[in-house]
Amino acid sequence: MTATRNFTKDVPLHGGQLRDISERFSIPVSDLIDFSANINPDGVPHNVLSTLQACLKDLSVLTSYPDLEDVALKDSIATYCEVSPHHVVVANGFVPLFECALRTLKIKRCILPVPAFVEYRRSLTRCGVEIRPHLLTPSSDFRYDVQALIDGDHNADAILLANPQNPSGVLTPKEAVLDLVRSCARRSITVFLDEAFIDYAPLDSLTPDVERLTNLVVFRSVTKFHGIPGLRVAYAVTNQSSAKLLNENLPPWLVTTLASRAAAEALKDHAFAATTWERNDVRRTQLRMGLEAQGVRVYPSAGNYLLFHLPGSKSPQRFWECMIVKHHLVLRNCSNYEGLPAGHFRAAVRTETENKTLIQAISKFLSSD
Repeated sequence: MTATRNFTKDVPLHGGQLRDISERFSIPVSDLIDFSANINPDGVPHNVLSTLQACLKDLSVLTSYPDLEDVALKDSIATYCEVSPHHVVVANGFVPLFECALRTLKIKRCILPVPAFVEYRRSLTRCGVEIRPHLLTPSSDFRYDVQALIDGDHNADAILLANPQNPSGVLTPKEAVLDLVRSCARRSITVFLDEAFIDYAPLDSLTPDVERLTNLVVFRSVTKFHGIPGLRVAYAVTNQSSAKLLNENLPPWLVTTLASRAAAEALKDHAFAATTWERNDVRRTQLRMGLEAQGVRVYPSAGNYLLFHLPGSKSPQRFWECMIVKHHLVLRNCSNYEGLPAGHFRAAVRTETENKTLIQAISKFLSSD
């Protein structure tokens, strides 16, 4: 392998940090292929681009304040999720929504299955919530043991789950999550459910059930599935009483007019969603089969990403740097995921050509001395 400098900095906290990677490895951003961020590789729906172009031609869009109530965006989200707009709360990302919910609902102790999205722990800590870790294991493909989660800690007043799970991508069937939510309700436990990638498995979403599940708060994203992370739009869906409180406790104008209008249009494009489902299924299967053909362990995923584990004899750090330096491929190095054994990486599902490039690069690395 080509000699590299000694990089001592920690791996990026999140995927998609190409500026940092570019500076550290002296590779132009334009030369990097980003497998570290789970964003739709086909870009944005066409109606989003036309909407943004129309907005920029209307000076009032930039000179007027955004709608304080975000009515049009909430209406679009409500239609997409088959709920009333009164159940919807919007903000510029998961973190402000989650932290508002923690403070509004006065959560004191939260069960946190790990490994998990790193911002979960950071948000819980900022809000002064005591964290009760619950370790998920590679032998079970990081699946949730619903009964163990329910019975494991009766002193907690909340539990935070993700479906599909991050970083594994494993999907818990809707009925199993429903059983957990109902059992938690009997114990006065609030369930926070992150469905950031449920657009890839919409039939398993609990979003339409929030009114009858009064202890449930669901968090979702517009930006990943629809390829617009730069616009920063997320939403929570919960019972009408809790939604009212969350809306009252959030700071005003968290979503810009441009982001609001673009997101509202994105959710209306059903043809884009259908094409994305079809292409992602094909590409994910091809990528999984290609990785497994190299002797790499790949975990089952319902999202647009795959978690895999290198053979034990290979250096994870050397592998990650080799992919960047020799092949200009940026993977999500999962060494900073709590409770995740060394050697795990996450790869976004990209185009067929890009996925083949990744498979070939991994094959070369694994066959080298």
